[in-house]
Amino acid sequence: MSSVRLVVLLALLTVLFAFFVQTLLGNVSKDLGAQYDAVNIALSDDKGAIDRLVNFLKFRTVSNSDMLQSHAQNPEQFRLAHKHLHQSYPSVWKQLNVEVIAEHSLLIQWQGRDMSLKPVLFVSHIDVVPATEGVSSEWSKPPFGGEIFDNFIYGRGAMDLKFMVIALLEAVTELLKSGWTRPERTLYLAFGHDEEVGGDRGAGAMASLLASRGVTLDFVVDEGGPILVDGLPLLLRTPIQIALVGTAEKGFNSVIANVSGKGGHAMAPPTDHSTVPASMSALVLSVDQHPPATHLVPPVTHFMKALAPACPNPVLRFVLSHCENRFLGYLLAKLLARSSANTAAVVRTTVGVTRMNAGTADNVLPDTGAVLFNFRLLPGHSLNYPLQYLQKHLSGKVKLQQAGGQKARKATPVSSPFNEQFDIVARAIYETVHPEQGIVVAPHLMTGASDSRHYLDITANGVYRFFPLFMNLTAGDVSRVHGIDERIKVDDFLQAIKVYIRMIQLACGDRNVSSGTDIGQT
Repeated sequence: MSSVRLVVLLALLTVLFAFFVQTLLGNVSKDLGAQYDAVNIALSDDKGAIDRLVNFLKFRTVSNSDMLQSHAQNPEQFRLAHKHLHQSYPSVWKQLNVEVIAEHSLLIQWQGRDMSLKPVLFVSHIDVVPATEGVSSEWSKPPFGGEIFDNFIYGRGAMDLKFMVIALLEAVTELLKSGWTRPERTLYLAFGHDEEVGGDRGAGAMASLLASRGVTLDFVVDEGGPILVDGLPLLLRTPIQIALVGTAEKGFNSVIANVSGKGGHAMAPPTDHSTVPASMSALVLSVDQHPPATHLVPPVTHFMKALAPACPNPVLRFVLSHCENRFLGYLLAKLLARSSANTAAVVRTTVGVTRMNAGTADNVLPDTGAVLFNFRLLPGHSLNYPLQYLQKHLSGKVKLQQAGGQKARKATPVSSPFNEQFDIVARAIYETVHPEQGIVVAPHLMTGASDSRHYLDITANGVYRFFPLFMNLTAGDVSRVHGIDERIKVDDFLQAIKVYIRMIQLACGDRNVSSGTDIGQT
């Protein structure tokens, strides 16, 4: 019997045993935040907050890597956006220390009472990706119009990520109004201006500045996982909502395969599949048919174990809670790899062909060509992994080289989901978000990148990538991010402010404060 069949057989036997074991262990838990009481938060100016976001969306703060000096496509738009924030939040500019960094980024410091405590940093960004305007636009509302329709706020940045900038400033303003004039520990807000093109000019500059000042952060909260309002019904078979807290980001590396061969006149091409385009196609096909192996690693295992108590199926609940078992993990990784592109991306290093170039004329067979492979690396895979993987697929005259462009980087370290810092993020969610169907907070692996990676070297206790953006996967909300008709529901935006108020209180106030306190204007 082959080793693969043996592993599958042992896994199936384990699952069968699990059915009897888990049946004895009890039923599904819906109220996973039961240890926390609801915290009621009253906002003082709902309409004003909405108006301030709507107007902020009107600024065309597009970042562009071709603008080498600043990455700001239109610097004047960034200056106007800064002016809007200053005028909208006078108490923040008056009572906190606000610095403009690298011309277009903002670093805001709220000095704490206890200088011995490490500060906490909340990260967001002012810049957005481009959006087509005018008659050729497919948007139902102008992308930089900041319009409200049917209880949704439309505009580029409504989801990624201007809403977070405004929600954080609203949260700080509400805390100032309530008499919370000085936190126990220092709070930083860092709003970059070029996150969408790597963040080197903005977040990179702010991280370097903090490092030069000797700042060591307790932990960082950045954009990342949203709240999935329709949950993951295919996995859990239940509509429970899931708040995803990213505890790691996959790595990034691009490799170019340079293919060479015999060129010639196109009137009589070879019949032995030896042309450069044929060799390129064979390489791409080989990679496509034999992707990197699947692995179930943290934080994906942390994600599975967090979901287990919410799973009503006793067998699946056992499998999820014991996903670190070699046999069950192997089986689960294989199943996830075949379920969808999104689930496959968290159980393997992915590789995608993003560019292919060959030929200079219609009647000439090319003698050189190039294929660019982009890898997104799982935690634990080195920067050499792409070269080692591609080497197994090469035949003929092919040479591999590191691509230029974005700097290669390994996956970030996995932040702990078992420490005080993660608990602060989770507690703020459980205390302020109370859907009827219940909610579970789960660590997860981010397949994209955020500005938070620039602050890793000055952070002591982890980076947690979460923003209170309520997304419905079934309704296609994911496609609106960087897509057409980007929007946020008015009520969800107001709820995000409340989540941040509570999170800032827990992170920068007395961490022993009791739960269940009403928070309003005092």
